[in-house]
Amino acid sequence: MPFDIGFSELLLVLILALLVLGPERLPKAMQTFGRWAGKAKRTVTNFNHQVNRELELDEMKKKLAEHEAMIKRQAEGTDLQKLRDEAERKIQAAEDAKQKAEQALKSDASNLDDTNKQR
Repeated sequence: MPFDIGFSELLLVLILALLVLGPERLPKAMQTFGRWAGKAKRTVTNFNHQVNRELELDEMKKKLAEHEAMIKRQAEGTDLQKLRDEAERKIQAAEDAKQKAEQALKSDASNLDDTNKQR
């Protein structure tokens, strides 16, 4: 810490304050100094708490954004899978219809051949 004060330095300051202010005004001055120091300490503490809350909030926002992106990727993957499954079903249905049409054509062709042979 840049303002590290030892006991001997504090004692020297108190003796100088006693000599400068006198015994009548020293208690009042110490009380005023104590109030200022308390206010300064509370202000610094509140500022530190506020900075910590802001950092935590930013971190939570980042995590929330990451989770939302992950959910979107998963949802898109699910939607793509559904579309893929639907496309495969339609392709299979088209192939089945093609096979039925080919069988019907073969059947019609053989019926025509039979009809032509009978004539």
